[in-house]
Amino acid sequence: MILASSLVSVEAASFDGTYNYAYNLNGPGGWETHRVDSGFIVRSGRISSNPTAFSGTVDSSGNVHFTGPSPYGSPSATFTGVIYSDGTGEGTYRDSQGLGGSWSVARVSGGGGFSFMGIVDTLLNLMYSLSFIGEAVGLSGTTAAAVGTAAVIFVLVSVIAIVTTKGSGRGKRAVMDKRGEGDKPKIRYDFSQQRPYEASEAPPGTRETPASFIGVPPPPQSPPIGLHVEGRALPERLDLRSVWRTGQVDLAWDRPPYDPEKYELMGYEVIKLEFDGSSTVASRGTPARFGPDSTGCTAPYNQTYRWNTGGDIEGYRVDALFRDLHPDNPNRIVRIGSTAYAPMG
Repeated sequence: MILASSLVSVEAASFDGTYNYAYNLNGPGGWETHRVDSGFIVRSGRISSNPTAFSGTVDSSGNVHFTGPSPYGSPSATFTGVIYSDGTGEGTYRDSQGLGGSWSVARVSGGGGFSFMGIVDTLLNLMYSLSFIGEAVGLSGTTAAAVGTAAVIFVLVSVIAIVTTKGSGRGKRAVMDKRGEGDKPKIRYDFSQQRPYEASEAPPGTRETPASFIGVPPPPQSPPIGLHVEGRALPERLDLRSVWRTGQVDLAWDRPPYDPEKYELMGYEVIKLEFDGSSTVASRGTPARFGPDSTGCTAPYNQTYRWNTGGDIEGYRVDALFRDLHPDNPNRIVRIGSTAYAPMG
């Protein structure tokens, strides 16, 4: 009874599995909800994701802490929360810009297994529950628990040996009796239910992870070319122009062509890229947001050389934000952008 209850507690404390992941962010049109099927993964208490983006842990109580790209585009954000024993979880996140939102998960596969530390705890609890045997002969503490465990193991091994020996004797006599009668046991195999799988066919129950992304990924370190969308429903990049002056930069862009039956233009974000000493990659400042009819703006430009010999201000990035009108994912926001780089020297 003690062993059974202990194993049940270990099973409930295991959070391993693959989860559907969802998060929200405050976009130009209000709060948006995004979903990544099978995108959140827990293995032996370690958190990862598909595609690779998250890194963190979940403890034996379900408390969660992990980091990953911010849905607002910053290089990283901190996510905290809890995963419950029923396979659901929830929490909040905040990035270096102070922007945040909430996230949730729901397990779709895995779980119900045993965690290593849970098994260790169970064995220790079982040992100490048998310490009364050692205490009966005047021992105490760890010594009493060890002696009690050894005594139980000895009894179990002895019983198994006796039962096995008796069963083996009966089996031998039965075999000899059969041989004496001249009968040989016949073994029949039924292949009617077996079927080979083709190389391209997955066995029943196999789940393929759909291609998707975690949050709104930050732009690449090389000059970005936007997001290519099959069918040319969106352009590959934003046509961005810049004029750098003392104390300011004038940014101008053309309204990008797109398929209005598939996407809705929500507006634009202008983001300052600046080295601040925290990384070898320029950090993204708080985005300034403009409506869908905007075609330009003026931004501050006061170049310094404290953190980078080429200039602390790397440039400005402008993203056009499109809402996906596809019925399977009506809240997906797609960014198409370009970066204007500050002049050198």
